[in-house]
Amino acid sequence: MYQGSNKSALLSQKLISEALLKLLEEKSFNDISVSDLCREAQVSRQTFYSLFGTKENVIIYELSNNCCYLPEESATSCHSAMFRSFCEGYSRYIVDKRHIISLLVRNDMIHFLYDVQYRSLMECKYFISDVSDEKRIFIVDFISSGMNSIAKNYILTGAKADVGFLKKLMFSLYGGLYFKNFDNESA
Repeated sequence: MYQGSNKSALLSQKLISEALLKLLEEKSFNDISVSDLCREAQVSRQTFYSLFGTKENVIIYELSNNCCYLPEESATSCHSAMFRSFCEGYSRYIVDKRHIISLLVRNDMIHFLYDVQYRSLMECKYFISDVSDEKRIFIVDFISSGMNSIAKNYILTGAKADVGFLKKLMFSLYGGLYFKNFDNESA
């Protein structure tokens, strides 16, 4: 996938990405051909292949550049108030980005959101930076997986939950509240 700074190439990437999102409104990802995509974006097939190589890379580009959640720089830890803030931020993100998340769910491509989110959080120098890299890999994977599942189920349940509900749910899940309740009931 092209990652340079040529303005013409960057514009073509943007046009191709926008074209794919538009076409996804009309038909499934699998039914969209590269020719359809190039026609809609008004670029040549050669341009498409030199910039992206695959349709999947267009999705990754869109998510990476326009639809990736990153916590506030002040959210350096996974503890209490800072993590509550992270949960609120991601809940707001889910609600705000529900349209593209819905396109991903409808086309069975929600795993791309996980891939991009995991990589972005791992590259974010201030996200959970107070633990060793050995542990951080597992923590970020767990959080990214949970974030992805919550986003997917938000869409599958009709996107009716509000930010407050999602924030409380995420904080409770990540904090182990439901396991604590289970342990209390079985004791």
